[in-house]
Amino acid sequence: MFSEELLELDRNTVEFMIEDMRRQIEEKDEQIKQKDEQIKQKDEQSRQLDEQIRQRNKQIKESDKQIRQLDEQIKESDRQIGQLDEQIKESDRQIRQLDEQIKQSEQEIQKMEEAKE
Repeated sequence: MFSEELLELDRNTVEFMIEDMRRQIEEKDEQIKQKDEQIKQKDEQSRQLDEQIRQRNKQIKESDKQIRQLDEQIKESDRQIGQLDEQIKESDRQIRQLDEQIKQSEQEIQKMEEAKE
């Protein structure tokens, strides 16, 4: 009888331990599910950030392309400005020559008029 009671007590203890282990496993399973959900959320955030980075990189490349085009336009404008400066210098030189010729012609005319008188 005493041994039957001990046997029953052992059985109850084993059942209690098994039930406690099941409860612990269920808690751990729930924790794992929560961690899995957190991982999924982090993965989604990471994917979104990767997409934002790709978009930013695309914008940067496009901006770089526009900057290169503008740089080329500036170089061409600078070249044209240089040519126009040279043309202005040449025109100024020609104007000075013409002014000098006009002065000489006026002096000759004045001498001729004085000689007539």
